[in-house]
Amino acid sequence: MFLADGGPSPLHLTRSPRLDNALRLGWESFSRTLAAAGPEEAARWLSARTGDPELAEVAESLLASALGDDPDEAADALFGLAELAEETDDDLLADALWEGVLDRARGARDGDLIAEATRRLAALAERNGDPLAAAEFFIEFLNWRRQPGNSSDPEDVEVAFDEIVRLATSDGAQQAAAQYTYCQVGFTKLLDAEDPRAVEGEWEVDAPPYQSWA
Repeated sequence: MFLADGGPSPLHLTRSPRLDNALRLGWESFSRTLAAAGPEEAARWLSARTGDPELAEVAESLLASALGDDPDEAADALFGLAELAEETDDDLLADALWEGVLDRARGARDGDLIAEATRRLAALAERNGDPLAAAEFFIEFLNWRRQPGNSSDPEDVEVAFDEIVRLATSDGAQQAAAQYTYCQVGFTKLLDAEDPRAVEGEWEVDAPPYQSWA
């Protein structure tokens, strides 16, 4: 739940203002503060924030993995924490944790997890009334996927295109919706032809990165 200034609801304030304040600044700041606090203190904070005293024990082990050096383990642990945050309707916490999943998944070059984190972040942005921000998550995913060596399920690319077109239409950006529809047709043709570019690397020819309509 957000206040008008983007901060957390008073219902979510805890006895650790350092973590509460860092959370408002996004994943980069929040992750540094989590690491400084350590898994035990961070788990107590998370338990207090969510109002679930039984969460501390589970959260501590997840946080230990989330703050570790293995990007795959960190991404999986943050995934679990982000889902717990969503169950408590704490959008601010969920948003930061899904940003963390996205960050760690990129480090692991895990296309499936990047796509899932993208969908979750976009849904949060749209739920909070920002279709452009929601679309930008999908655009960022497509640009990541187009880079050499990056791969994902082609269905995730199709979903990203579908969502961008839908969000552009709802935001009144008809030209952008038409442009992304055109780009999707080109990708779908490659997919239907079983072209390997539909699975890995750049599928456009001499094209700049995709951009939002802002």
